[in-house]
Amino acid sequence: MLKKMTMALVVLALIAAFPAWGGGKPDVKGMEIIIGNWWADYDVNTRKPQNESAEKTLAQRKKLMEENGVVIREKAITDWNGMQQKAVISTMSGTPDAHVFMLQPNWAMAMRARGLLASLSDSKTVNIKNPQPIGKGYLPVEFNQPTIDSFTFDGKAYAFSVGVNLNNFQALFFNKRLFREAGLDPNLPYDMQKAGTWTWTAFLDICKKLTRDINNNGIIDTYAMCRDLSTEMLDAIISSNGATYVDKDPKTGRFVNATGRPEFLEALQFAIRLNTEGVLKQRPENSNWDWYKSEFIDGKVAMRIDESFVANSDSVELNRMKDDWGMVLFPKGPKSSTYRVYSRDNLMVIPATYKPAEVEKILWAVALWYTPADDDWKSGQYNYFRDPRAVDETLALVRDPKIAMIKYFTYINGLERGDIAWNMWFHDGEPAQLVESVSQDWNTKIAEANK
Repeated sequence: MLKKMTMALVVLALIAAFPAWGGGKPDVKGMEIIIGNWWADYDVNTRKPQNESAEKTLAQRKKLMEENGVVIREKAITDWNGMQQKAVISTMSGTPDAHVFMLQPNWAMAMRARGLLASLSDSKTVNIKNPQPIGKGYLPVEFNQPTIDSFTFDGKAYAFSVGVNLNNFQALFFNKRLFREAGLDPNLPYDMQKAGTWTWTAFLDICKKLTRDINNNGIIDTYAMCRDLSTEMLDAIISSNGATYVDKDPKTGRFVNATGRPEFLEALQFAIRLNTEGVLKQRPENSNWDWYKSEFIDGKVAMRIDESFVANSDSVELNRMKDDWGMVLFPKGPKSSTYRVYSRDNLMVIPATYKPAEVEKILWAVALWYTPADDDWKSGQYNYFRDPRAVDETLALVRDPKIAMIKYFTYINGLERGDIAWNMWFHDGEPAQLVESVSQDWNTKIAEANK
């Protein structure tokens, strides 16, 4: 009987030591963990939350740090121009300036090529591929699985990101007043997106109706869109057809040039057609490079394609737009059965300087820091938009990982998709000829990234 009681006590002790979220909790007491970026600091002692959601996050971070005896903070360790050098040099010196670096994908690729990144796949306490709550009563960290997959090589993950990035996907903004004045329902893009009828064919028809000579003097007064920003426009168009500039072979983990695929060439042809159909306003002489921004804000064009940060920041120009506007994904092309979310993300990496036991502790601290205070992702977004449908419908689509596409061209150092996008409006031949004109240079850069 005594032996059985002893065994029971041992089992209970083990259960207490190894909670349901995985292996034994690492001891991070007394540590200070720095998450290094190039844009802003976040210190719980000085942070001033701007809304209720931010207040909840701040309160929970304070609580978790106190419970675990650890200090965690985000720190702008340099500016954008110095970030890559800062990460590389400090890691090579053996004393990294941060425990976690936020990096652009091509910077992270350069560090991986030098063997400067720790593998994140061997952690026994934080499984980034199958995240579990850090303890009872907490939600699991929302590690971004498409991002992790994008930086997994030979079965090992070397980078991650947290949450769904709502700032850097391709979006289409539309002016509701100009839709109404053209005889269209001001919520038509929302309704068609919801119904699944938001397609290239429907989009081109709408573009023609929005391009109007209002006073019948032979001069177009309002256009569907500007013929710029061509890189962002082509990003939206190719991805909506399931195409991409650079892809990653899921079997070999190698990057490949995807511009010769039928879905890419078809999308490039559609982009060129938008120009030849006369629905795009050309850049005025002697105008600034960002002329297209005021054209949409001032109600001279009905739509604008750009990355979603145009709406998701307190400092952007859409805040001063008088007309009401909405936001949808670009309509789906004939080669795609669904809408697509084409996005890029900054990657989080841990320097290879740290030993496996230290990586465990750093990952655990990251899990503490990014544990969500609740599952309400919507309330903090409504303030950025003029209507709730942008959040309830469009952003809800964006959060679906099944339709996510990674901008792999951002992983290739020196590759400029503008080589195609900047020239497509002026190209007279077949799309394949334009692609072929840059293929040798692109293939060289991609091969270098694969080494």
